[in-house]
Amino acid sequence: MWHEVACRLLLGVLVAGAVFLLGCMVWGKNVTVIADGRIYPLLQFQGTVADSLDKANVTLRRADIVNAPLNSPVVDGQRIRVARVEEEILISDQMVKFQTEKRWDPGLYPGQQKVVQKGTCGLTRNYIRVIYHDGQEVKRETIKKEMVRKSRPLILAYGARVTVSRGQVRPSRAYATRAAEAAALAQPIGNGRVVTAVATAYTHTGNRTATGIRPYVGVVAVDPRVIPLGTKLYVEGYGPAIAADTGGDIEGNRIDVFFDSRQQAMNWGRRQVKVHILK
Repeated sequence: MWHEVACRLLLGVLVAGAVFLLGCMVWGKNVTVIADGRIYPLLQFQGTVADSLDKANVTLRRADIVNAPLNSPVVDGQRIRVARVEEEILISDQMVKFQTEKRWDPGLYPGQQKVVQKGTCGLTRNYIRVIYHDGQEVKRETIKKEMVRKSRPLILAYGARVTVSRGQVRPSRAYATRAAEAAALAQPIGNGRVVTAVATAYTHTGNRTATGIRPYVGVVAVDPRVIPLGTKLYVEGYGPAIAADTGGDIEGNRIDVFFDSRQQAMNWGRRQVKVHILK
């Protein structure tokens, strides 16, 4: 008798287990939670993504990212991924190179040079936000930049002293007329030859030019081997001119432009210019 009871109980357990397994196969949903480098396989009959995370004992932090809405129902075969989000602020100091400024100094002779101000580098500080997903950097951005120390330029003075060895002569009206004639020369021609030259300045000495004329505004001293005397020119920053004089220091790509006064000559100083040779 007791054998029959035992058999019936065993049969009931087997049937219940079979029904349970069948229910799992029909209504159960296989869900996988992936977080913190671990995999959590779950079987759920109902519930949401948030329920699956609770079942896997995965606690979310405020910045963490889940690949599905927390309130969405789970589906069979779903893989729920949790990315742990962290961020840090980095501070990076960057050196700012100083600039170099060149100034012409009428108190120095040509070829002389002196340091007016030593250059110092500046310093900027950058605040950088770095964002990590599961320990891997995914974004980097500068959120703030501040100047810790401004750079100071290196200032160099170069000689631009103009020496007038003979007395200044006040130009006559004839000189002014010739200056007007020089101003009436043709403007630079695009296809003409252009020479880059170092230009200094001079003024009245009481002597005539190398071509026998009295100097006037528009007369330029040149090296005849580079620019033949009598050539019409246009000197950028000076204007129309004519090669009508020479000088002992005027060799190669050097020119000397004429001004009516010593002050104008000193203001010109020494500079690099483009000389258009007109045709």
